[in-house]
Amino acid sequence: MARRVFFHIGAPKTGTTFLQTVMWHNKEELRAQGVLYPGAKRMDHFHATRQVQGVSVEHLGDDAGAWTTLVRELADWPDTGVITHEFFSRTSRRRARRAIRALAPAEVHVVLTARDYARQFPAVWQEALKMKSDLSFDEFMDKALASDLRGAWGWRTQDVVAVLRRWGRTLPPERIHVITVPRPGAPRDLLWKRWCEVLGLDPSRFDLDVAFENESVGAAQAALLHRVKPHLSELFDDGLQRHRWFRQYLGHEVLVPQQGERFGLRAHQWSQLREFSVSAVKAIEEEGYDVIGDLAELVPDAVPPERPHPDDVTDAEIVDVAARAIEQMVRDVRTATVERNEWKRRALAAAQSPAATRSGTARLARRLRRLGRRVRRRVRRTRAID
Repeated sequence: MARRVFFHIGAPKTGTTFLQTVMWHNKEELRAQGVLYPGAKRMDHFHATRQVQGVSVEHLGDDAGAWTTLVRELADWPDTGVITHEFFSRTSRRRARRAIRALAPAEVHVVLTARDYARQFPAVWQEALKMKSDLSFDEFMDKALASDLRGAWGWRTQDVVAVLRRWGRTLPPERIHVITVPRPGAPRDLLWKRWCEVLGLDPSRFDLDVAFENESVGAAQAALLHRVKPHLSELFDDGLQRHRWFRQYLGHEVLVPQQGERFGLRAHQWSQLREFSVSAVKAIEEEGYDVIGDLAELVPDAVPPERPHPDDVTDAEIVDVAARAIEQMVRDVRTATVERNEWKRRALAAAQSPAATRSGTARLARRLRRLGRRVRRRVRRTRAID
């Protein structure tokens, strides 16, 4: 078994995908520095969360052994290993203890990335909206502040103190690490440097350009997403389809580039989340966890900034955003159609010219391979968004 295993358990929307993307595309450098990032696919760590949490073999299907496979790879590695996915934060205390025991005799360290709740919950609502939730921002926050928010985006994953206690029950506090997410305006590589400090890595030897910033939609753009959501057809009941086309294409590829004005919380929501943040910081200090960064970064300013609220966006503003979105989507369909028709023309020409069939087929194959590489690069970019 690996000598040490760093178990990164979340929280969602705290730079987790950025860290995972950098590591995934720098796996060889990680190994050169003695760290194994196990798994044949990045989604293996997500599927492992589901196995750890007791999802049935029938529901997991081909991914039923993801956790077992990660553990087996770590068992064959002599140095340091890392397991990372934000949805490990949903795990119960009993199942977390069982997961840690499965890594024995490795010295297990639990790592949590965290940021202040006033930055966190607008980001969490956006993510919930792009996936399953139909709640408006006010409805979402009312449930959050009443501790009635369920699922992947509720307090089960967002309450940093409760998450740390569930996972750290059997570990000494010096092996529980809290990495604070830097405030806006900090150097782009600061979170990565803090991560490397925990794992004992040289941060300068990694390519960070493989990861892209996860930009937020603006207030009017978020309001449009909320307005569109009830009209999605049954096709988008499937999580993968919804993720690729509603979240990724409409949300990140169409609406994010509009650079809408960032939205914020209402004053009473900000005030209550600030109280929660202060309490969380006090508990982290009392527990004696290892903190990388500055706990002050987890406390919002006393006075909230003046920002628009998605629920106050007017119909006229939504129509303007929708009109610009439709124009881009028409351009995207045109581009895809022109490319498709050109490929069809070339394939037909090659099929109708026997003398040129061999060379034409070879050229077509080369072009298809180049196109495939472009598509894969684009997929990697879209998956890098956290």
